[in-house]
Amino acid sequence: MTAPEQVLPRQVLVEVTDTISIGYTTGIQRVVREIIQGLRGPIGHGLEIVPVLKPSAKGSYRLLTEEEQTRLEVHPPGGRAGRRADNFGFLSPLVRVLGDLSLVIWTRVQVGKFLRKRRELHPLNAALAIGTPQPGSVFLDLEGSWYDPEPRSELLPRLHADGVSSMVLVHDVMPIVHPEWFDPRHIAVFESWIQSHIQWSTRFLTNSECTARDLRSVALKFGRTEELDVVVIPLGADYQVTSSMPVVLPEQVGRFLLVVGTLEPRKNQKLVLDAFDQLSEEFPDLSLVLVGKEGWMVDSLVARIRSHPEFERRVCWFGGIEDAELSWLYENAFLSINPSLYEGLGVPVLESLAHGCATVASTGGALPEAGAGFTELIDPADVSGLVALIRLHLTNPDHHQAMKDKASMYRPPSWSETAEVVATAVRTLPALVLQ
Repeated sequence: MTAPEQVLPRQVLVEVTDTISIGYTTGIQRVVREIIQGLRGPIGHGLEIVPVLKPSAKGSYRLLTEEEQTRLEVHPPGGRAGRRADNFGFLSPLVRVLGDLSLVIWTRVQVGKFLRKRRELHPLNAALAIGTPQPGSVFLDLEGSWYDPEPRSELLPRLHADGVSSMVLVHDVMPIVHPEWFDPRHIAVFESWIQSHIQWSTRFLTNSECTARDLRSVALKFGRTEELDVVVIPLGADYQVTSSMPVVLPEQVGRFLLVVGTLEPRKNQKLVLDAFDQLSEEFPDLSLVLVGKEGWMVDSLVARIRSHPEFERRVCWFGGIEDAELSWLYENAFLSINPSLYEGLGVPVLESLAHGCATVASTGGALPEAGAGFTELIDPADVSGLVALIRLHLTNPDHHQAMKDKASMYRPPSWSETAEVVATAVRTLPALVLQ
């Protein structure tokens, strides 16, 4: 009697070059880490999850070192809450006078070149190289990989020729549908990235029905007439902390509005700042807490925040905070507000509701979908509407408590649910048939 043939697990290569190279956590890095962690447990039965790094455009993918593996498993805090021009030590005053944008871009390019060169020269590159992936395996593109060493326009057809299927998580397609919020270089690299996936990838994951609809529209724009195979995955909001950690706030801070998200045009923090300025005299205990690193195209907003008469009194801006500190802010905020002009999902909405915080969200993109009926909605261009709603919460305790009670009934998706949907999508992905 012959022994049954052993079925080998399906190999899943997950590039994490960007995730472990960035020293802070934004939403995308959290998603990558949580999904990989989930897939490496019992949920990923039958799958061999292999995080890989690309040291250079021409070099082979390689496995991670122990130190890199540790970086993959740990969520570092978010970015700093300072002007980019303040990151140059004793030269900062000169940079601020001369204008920081061109110098910062030049510096980032030079630092990027240095880091890439260091990665290319890593002594373990050859020893950890994985060689050609086995036919039938899957390349799972989870991170914001449009700036990764090897363009997808070159990588994906090469993998396809080797019998490797590709699957991608599309967080949003905003550089295509809203190019006014991005610089031309970012639009160009993102467009190349998404076009390559539309041409070569077999299955697409999205974080919302809104993103799925936008992705299908973009695919039609780029000439793909066949229906995309899209799987909408729930994103978890149950990040684990043993206990919340109090954040030291100025003594002037009273009932505070909490806004979480990178400072960038589409996040629309300006709307909440405008509303705060209209209400601050009427309600002397009202305060504003912003959490998020400085992004791009927000020099005027950053200058306004830092020169605000209540800055570091009733107006606070935090960048690098731990998960436990963010939990405390959600638990103690008077209102959590997500005013974005557009979101592919809006994870801070899920997180604030999960902490029982009364939550206001705009109607931009997928935010109503994220709130699932547990939030109050505002027009992201209507400062008067936001002022009226905040005033209602400040003056009507019954209404405010009703929204807190509503939030307490919200049950967030878990990262385990996320991993289960992704695992099923990978297991059922048809293997490529080599010609």
